[in-house]
Amino acid sequence: MTKRDAAIAVTSAVVAGALCYALAITRPNRPATPSHPFSSETSKTPAANGKVIMHVNGQPVTEAEFMAIYRQLPEEVQRQLGSDEGKMMLAEQTVRLKLLEQEAHRLGLERDPNIAAQLEADQANILANAAAEKLSPSPNDKAVQDFYEKNKGRFDSVDVSHILIAYAGGSIPAKSGQPPSLDDAKRKAATIYEQLKKGGDFATAAKKYSDDVQSGRAGGEMGSVSHGMLPPQLESQIFAAKTGDVTAPVISQYGIHIFKVNGRGAAPLTEMRAGITQRVRQEQLRDRIEALRKTAKVEFDPTFFPSTKKPPAKKPS
Repeated sequence: MTKRDAAIAVTSAVVAGALCYALAITRPNRPATPSHPFSSETSKTPAANGKVIMHVNGQPVTEAEFMAIYRQLPEEVQRQLGSDEGKMMLAEQTVRLKLLEQEAHRLGLERDPNIAAQLEADQANILANAAAEKLSPSPNDKAVQDFYEKNKGRFDSVDVSHILIAYAGGSIPAKSGQPPSLDDAKRKAATIYEQLKKGGDFATAAKKYSDDVQSGRAGGEMGSVSHGMLPPQLESQIFAAKTGDVTAPVISQYGIHIFKVNGRGAAPLTEMRAGITQRVRQEQLRDRIEALRKTAKVEFDPTFFPSTKKPPAKKPS
């Protein structure tokens, strides 16, 4: 990415949001709103405690706010801004962002009901995410180990080989060029399957027939497959099969598949730790939120939520 490209990317990421914000609130026939000069003393919320690194028309920008803007940028752009020159580039775009914010205050846009509602929703999301981080700390090793032991079935893996037959309309091209029709591909797969059932060598057949060129070169070997890695119709086939079984042809969006189960096992905890940690945190957070919900006093407007309207009391007969 060139210096010019980086500048464009930063401008787009930092300023475009504010521009879209301004465009989104433009409505025809909108009643005139009294305009007032911008004042840094009355239009901004108090700056959070922190080091002020610049002022824009007297409005302070803290290091924390600057870094929050930086962290919203794509990772590639963040890397481009690692130098002093990049930091100044972001600072210049932040100035433009703050100028647009000041214009919004000068125009009294924060008093627009729709804008005020958006600001409240954004604040709710930010605070809710922060609370979620506090309420669901990273689980300890015992919690991760316990989850793994109780749910080992989820982490089953199957070592498989496969043969894929392409068909016209599937997403995998035929290695010979023009893929056959679906009916012709079905007949071809059925013939291969019958050969394998009679003792044909799977690796040899994969090298000869499979349109999955990469695995075909390795005799169809795909390696270990765990739950969630394949489409459901394929996963159900291989996890129901026994070691040594060859599965009947099954159609997917990719082609027609024939699998051979070479072995079974469970993914080791070392490979699953990151995913389990995230899952345990999610479950802990869900439990905390549900506990809060049970004790919360919630009142619904029945005119907006008709399903909450209480049925009329029955008259005594």
